[in-house]
Amino acid sequence: MCLALVSRGTEPMNRIYVNGSLVDENKASIPVFDRGFSYGDGLFETMRACDGRPVFLKEHLERLKKGAAAISIPRAKLKPVESDIENGILSELLEKNGLSEGEAYIKIILTRGVDRGGHLPPKDLDPTTVILTKPLEKKTLEGTRKNGVRAVLVRGYAPALPGIKSLNYLPNILAKLEAGRLKAAEGLFVDHRGRVTEGTSTNLFVVIRGIIRTPPLSGGPFTDKCLPGVTRGAVIKLASGHDIKLQEAPVHEKTLLASEEAFLTNAILGIVPLIRVDKTPIGSGRPGRVTRLLQDFYKPE
Repeated sequence: MCLALVSRGTEPMNRIYVNGSLVDENKASIPVFDRGFSYGDGLFETMRACDGRPVFLKEHLERLKKGAAAISIPRAKLKPVESDIENGILSELLEKNGLSEGEAYIKIILTRGVDRGGHLPPKDLDPTTVILTKPLEKKTLEGTRKNGVRAVLVRGYAPALPGIKSLNYLPNILAKLEAGRLKAAEGLFVDHRGRVTEGTSTNLFVVIRGIIRTPPLSGGPFTDKCLPGVTRGAVIKLASGHDIKLQEAPVHEKTLLASEEAFLTNAILGIVPLIRVDKTPIGSGRPGRVTRLLQDFYKPE
């Protein structure tokens, strides 16, 4: 089972946002000199929409702005797309693509812009912004949330820039390919100390003696810990609001394998039980009580 739960129907999406305009996907393009293409010099955000409304939009945009600041894209350069989003371009895009009902996928891609030079970019570049939407497979999503998934531990890979959703995504892809070869839904990064930091597209939570633990965020955008997932943050607030004990602390692979239960989070899945890692069942090998409780509380719509 794959965590990429995007519908792959034969019907093409009608419109894509490119630098302020909605264009037919057959006409959507960016220059070959765009730094996102040539260097992976950019960022992205993936979010879910429910009935035409983006979920946690404010939080996703805040993370995008923080990421842009971290890679030295001036805040002023983001104003055009911010203005379009404030004026409802996402809902308009969803509507034009027939996605005003049910669950949908939204991806915002931001690059530093078009540059024919070398590694060092000029300061006056205008960013390239692309926004894509796709339908989500509701039945598959619901089944995954109900039944849980299996993951494998992956070593020798690490996110290119932990703490930032950059376009430098090759380590995540390679780790996901390894997980797929082992017929697992997700790959969990293990660092040189034996600590599990995050998944290729998810954050990790474990339950130990009734207390939830999740790996800490990075001390800065380029350190070796984990991404500040929007759903991760929502779960932390959810636990606090319901007096469920939660701590941000390192999770060693032995701790994960011996945990009572575990779950993964991301924007598309929400909260999904983690029932097996490598060949080891987590707890009973079925979704756990705390996970189910949080799923019941989690109502982002």
